[in-house]
Amino acid sequence: MVLWHLLQSGGFGKLLVVHVDHGLRGDESTGDADFVAAAAASSGDEAIIRSVAVAEEAQRRKQSLEAMARELRYRAIAGVARERLCPRVFLAHHADDRIETALMHLFRGTGSRGLAGMSGESVRRVDGIDLTLIRPLLGVDRAAIMNYAAKYGISWREDASNQSDFALRNRLRHRLLPAIGAVFGRDPREAILRAADLAALDEAWVLEMLGELPRRGNGLEVALLRAFPEAKRNRLLLSWLRESGVPDCGFAEVTRVATVLLGDGRPAKANLPGGFHVRRRSGILFIEDPV
Repeated sequence: MVLWHLLQSGGFGKLLVVHVDHGLRGDESTGDADFVAAAAASSGDEAIIRSVAVAEEAQRRKQSLEAMARELRYRAIAGVARERLCPRVFLAHHADDRIETALMHLFRGTGSRGLAGMSGESVRRVDGIDLTLIRPLLGVDRAAIMNYAAKYGISWREDASNQSDFALRNRLRHRLLPAIGAVFGRDPREAILRAADLAALDEAWVLEMLGELPRRGNGLEVALLRAFPEAKRNRLLLSWLRESGVPDCGFAEVTRVATVLLGDGRPAKANLPGGFHVRRRSGILFIEDPV
């Protein structure tokens, strides 16, 4: 709601507001959707409400609710982007979100790309649509956002599940960050953000040095990738996975793809997060989208 207010105050007209109901909180979820629709009606902007069946899909595909909700949310947004020809998406992620993301990636064994956390602007390919994701609040913490809301009388709906520890991000927020602060005797968030900024600088330099992906047809040229040094090859594979919209990519996923790439014999295949698959056939490494 604060992001919406800021965009309107900044002169952005004819905003299309997309709300995704994950169907996880019963009447509370319905109330959130109604709240957004009413706010849009009073502001003159158009709201599009989409519903997704997170619990059912997570059970069917044996994924966590958190991962499934994120995937289906982006797919819903991508669907609107395709229908309405509006691939630029403003998101309200803030500094605390970036801190939590950096910590999650750290403990998954990520490199500088993961430690950098979210970026202010990025492109994410979802269901064949290149979404330009813009996060103007990444340098603003939650406390400042709350103060802004209070100053301008902005109403919002609080997701009750944010207070529970069902999701990894919530456990980081409620348990790990306070524990780190207690050990070091100070709030660790500023230091984590500084580390993320430094990692982002390193990542930008590495990407500049990497060069282009060795593309061939609808995938990558196996022979060229095999000839690269391991460090360069793995960084290229990681960039390719993220460019292709595969969620939650890290060391384990790159290792899995490298095994397919370097394997001999008949065409190989490996599973990837989000229902994606990687295959090697006729000298090309390619990704299959979820069915």
